[in-house]
Amino acid sequence: MKLKSRCIPFGSLPYTDIESTTRMVAKLFERFPYDVMLPNIAPDDSLAYRTLAGIPGIKFKEGKILIKTTSNIYKQKSIDLDKAFNNPSLENLDSFAIESPFIEKFFDIIKKFKSPNAAINLLGPFTISQILNNVAEEQMLADKSYRKLFIQAVCVKALWAVEAIKLVSPETTPVVILEEPSLAKLGDLRRENEDITTELVTTLLTRVIEKIKATGAIVAVQCFEKCDWTIPINAGADILSFDAYNNPNNLCIIPEQIVEFLDRGGKINWGIIPTKSDAMLKVLTIDEIASRLFSTMQGLVLAGVPAAKVFNSALVSTQGNTDKLQIIFAEKALILATQLAKRIPVKSES
Repeated sequence: MKLKSRCIPFGSLPYTDIESTTRMVAKLFERFPYDVMLPNIAPDDSLAYRTLAGIPGIKFKEGKILIKTTSNIYKQKSIDLDKAFNNPSLENLDSFAIESPFIEKFFDIIKKFKSPNAAINLLGPFTISQILNNVAEEQMLADKSYRKLFIQAVCVKALWAVEAIKLVSPETTPVVILEEPSLAKLGDLRRENEDITTELVTTLLTRVIEKIKATGAIVAVQCFEKCDWTIPINAGADILSFDAYNNPNNLCIIPEQIVEFLDRGGKINWGIIPTKSDAMLKVLTIDEIASRLFSTMQGLVLAGVPAAKVFNSALVSTQGNTDKLQIIFAEKALILATQLAKRIPVKSES
């Protein structure tokens, strides 16, 4: 697996116009653009909307996401979903295209720069299973009858993105980032519902990851809270993306599994640039954040992972969205991430 940049582009931004967003992405991420979320332009521009809009039975209502599977329309659209999932041509996938205000500019940038990589963020299947409610607005948890829908919903969106990226630039390798914040709640969820098991979550992720990787795309799993990282490792993820600022030791408890993951070519994204407040970013310098990153990475080395594997596999990003920040500080966070990526040393294997 090859990435031409060590900086993973990520997150929503505070811009209120497409032109400013385009200039920023083209300047900082021409080699690795991403479909930026812009909630200040389109309030419904969220991961949930991007992942679930147009999926059979899904309805967005007053801040909740409902599912109804009893109508004839649902049955017909389910046939279309099956067709797109099993025969993912652009013709079959077009009715499940990702809707976002930046998507066309995203493709324009890829085409102009022949970007080596390009990223799309989507919700992962387990998190989808936790945010849907039935028509009585009752939490569904992991209802067995819907698991196929969770898998296919993510896959058709990802497959559409992969095919659309390849259409504008065949040389570009797509990177699909599956965001799984619900992994952090797995312990509590298992106590509430015995059907929710580590095996179930691993299976959901495995089905999605295998389907996407079969296209030649790279798949990352991202969770910016403490979670069990053996799940995405066992599911076949190429990249683990975690909050290295607030949860720096999250990987240190599984050094053997991390070594195996890195041995098969996996990479770790260290979400190390803080995004919680303007004040934090105002005083932050590249030297300070570089020192913090390298000391954090050294913690994984001390846990038993060889230094060469830790440093040579490392990617960096912000630790969260920046749409609540002033534009000047949101841009500083992204600039720091790109600068930091260039400072990561290459270690000798000996």
